[in-house]
Amino acid sequence: MTHSDEPKAMPRVVAVVLTWNDTELTTACLRSVLASDYPDLRVVLVDNGSTPPRGPSLAAAFSEVDLVQLDVNQGFSGGANRGLERALEMGADYVHLIGNDATLAPDAIRRLVETCEGRPDVGAASPLLLDPGEPRIVQFYRATLDREVAIHMHHDVGIPYESRDWPLTESEFIPMVALFFRAEALRNVGLLDESFGTCWEDYDLCLRFHEAGWKYVTVGDATATHIGSYTTGRVSPYITYYTVRNRLICLQRYSPPDVWKRRWLDLLRSFRLQVRNYGWTNWRCHWALLRGFFDFARKVKGERGQREPAKIPGQA
Repeated sequence: MTHSDEPKAMPRVVAVVLTWNDTELTTACLRSVLASDYPDLRVVLVDNGSTPPRGPSLAAAFSEVDLVQLDVNQGFSGGANRGLERALEMGADYVHLIGNDATLAPDAIRRLVETCEGRPDVGAASPLLLDPGEPRIVQFYRATLDREVAIHMHHDVGIPYESRDWPLTESEFIPMVALFFRAEALRNVGLLDESFGTCWEDYDLCLRFHEAGWKYVTVGDATATHIGSYTTGRVSPYITYYTVRNRLICLQRYSPPDVWKRRWLDLLRSFRLQVRNYGWTNWRCHWALLRGFFDFARKVKGERGQREPAKIPGQA
């Protein structure tokens, strides 16, 4: 056998599971990752400042897991970045960032690798996301962006998975549930912007990937089940504050300066819809929304109270 005939080494995948104040869901997530049929797989668990810490007991139960135990919660962006940094240090070719409320099909990672190996323009890929339970209902397949008003619109959701084929598709936006990154792209673009703290860091990252020339795709025959909003809740003052403030940051960062003049009605309707979703009499969320506007004007970033702009890891 000549040197050129030698089989190519399989790409190394490092899965990063992020958890906070949870054991049950994280256990199910880790079990699903470790049941993967992909051979060159390492697993990193990031305990993002749980009180009391959950990481040591989980690491004891799963000896294959490399633990990153954080003393304080660093927000989703900070916790995720500590895991991504560890994965890159471990020589990852691909990094699979997985929320603890997701579980993977055994062949998901293999199918993601196969897709990315065949598409060198892909910077990040996602399995198709399913709601828990039967029948299996599609939670996420693809999304488009309206960058002017900083929103993403999801398509082909609420459909039974078995009702049709789900081919590989490009997607302008992918939620950060089980996002599979090419390590080269992460080094090129940088990691998550920690000035967001929590919420909208996925929107910001996808635009940075697109601007650098990388594609986002969903691999339809790779699946993951996602409970959704387990850690933060779907409706809370916490989520309301960060979604408002961080969306405004994205509007300022990526939208034309005259967008408020040209599309003020669309922007007003979108914030009105947010109020309707959390409830007209939910005064705590009303106050959080106003605080989000106020802190945006004051240039407050990161976890609330941090005023210094955070540097994007991986960028000069």
